[in-house]
Amino acid sequence: MKLVLEIVLLASAGVVYSADDCKRDMEVVCYYGSWSIYRNDIGLFTTEDIDPSLCTNIIYTFAGLGLDSKIGSLDPWADVEKRGFANLTGFKEQYPCLRTTLAIGGWNEGSIKYSVMAYTEESRKAFADSVLRFLVYYGFDGLDLDWEYPTSRGGLPDDGKNFAALLKTVKETIAPWGLTLTTAVPIDVSLLNTAYDAKVMAEVVDYVHLMAYDYVPSTSNVTGLSAPLSAIKVTVGNWIAAGLPANKLVLGVPSYGRNYVLKDSEDHDVGDPVLKAGEPGLYTAEEGFLAYYEVMEILSDPFLGMRSVHVDDTNYAYGNEEWITYETETSVRTKAQYAVDQKLGGMMIWSIDTEDFLGLYGTKFPLLNAIHEVLKQNKLKV
Repeated sequence: MKLVLEIVLLASAGVVYSADDCKRDMEVVCYYGSWSIYRNDIGLFTTEDIDPSLCTNIIYTFAGLGLDSKIGSLDPWADVEKRGFANLTGFKEQYPCLRTTLAIGGWNEGSIKYSVMAYTEESRKAFADSVLRFLVYYGFDGLDLDWEYPTSRGGLPDDGKNFAALLKTVKETIAPWGLTLTTAVPIDVSLLNTAYDAKVMAEVVDYVHLMAYDYVPSTSNVTGLSAPLSAIKVTVGNWIAAGLPANKLVLGVPSYGRNYVLKDSEDHDVGDPVLKAGEPGLYTAEEGFLAYYEVMEILSDPFLGMRSVHVDDTNYAYGNEEWITYETETSVRTKAQYAVDQKLGGMMIWSIDTEDFLGLYGTKFPLLNAIHEVLKQNKLKV
């Protein structure tokens, strides 16, 4: 029997919501990096810092695969003991139209063990059954499958067809219980051609989240823009041409910057040589990576003398030997309007914990609010 949520009773307020009340014109998907609870000082971000009113779907990252190829917690202390899972799914008591999703995978999980899990029909079904039990037990509304990436990083050439089969198996298993299936996909066109069957995905998944950033990674030996709109347009076109309907494609934007150390401080244009990835941020502590609030801290320091340049509907800044590619409210508005014009399924942000969630440099969650401004201007319901 298919279990579909038609009416949600918000007991505390005595309000009844029908399925029609929760219909929306576009998605606003918010990824939450659960490891942000380990950051210090103003970087510390917990579920209490989330504003659920700004998201239609909050995705908790990440669960992982165990030795038995079944889903499991990667950090039981954060997820269970500190009630990360429960706090996130608990938002639905106050926001009954909100969806809370659990993501499995991510970069650090790698690809090989997902390749092994997806290799046989038996192991795919065992995984799907474990997903159903896990989601229901912890109260999530769906799964976001973030295998990075089929056919690469040690995977097999058969991963493409096995990934398609895995999606079908998971959807057939969880859909009868009203649970959704989404997946995150890369910008690499060679992966699109080998690892993903867009036509199958169009039939099976509810939404595809396009990670439209890191067009130039932190390992690059030259400066480059992380999220230039011209490149994004090509990538979106590639996915649609491959068979994915525009209304199932959700466009991702980064709430972080990539930084580099210039080889010569006088050579600071796009494409100029760099020595290495930039120094870690004080709070995020990752080379070549800065949270949006860390970028703003650097740009607002008059002693650093950073100069900002807006190009290709994104931004970079330079000063001395520092070079940063990042987004602003303006560039995010442009990308949101592009998503509206192309009738995409919505917008996604990676990630809410690297936003200016404290409002240190203006409005709280400025990038997310910029997305909402555009959608409201276009009279779209979210």
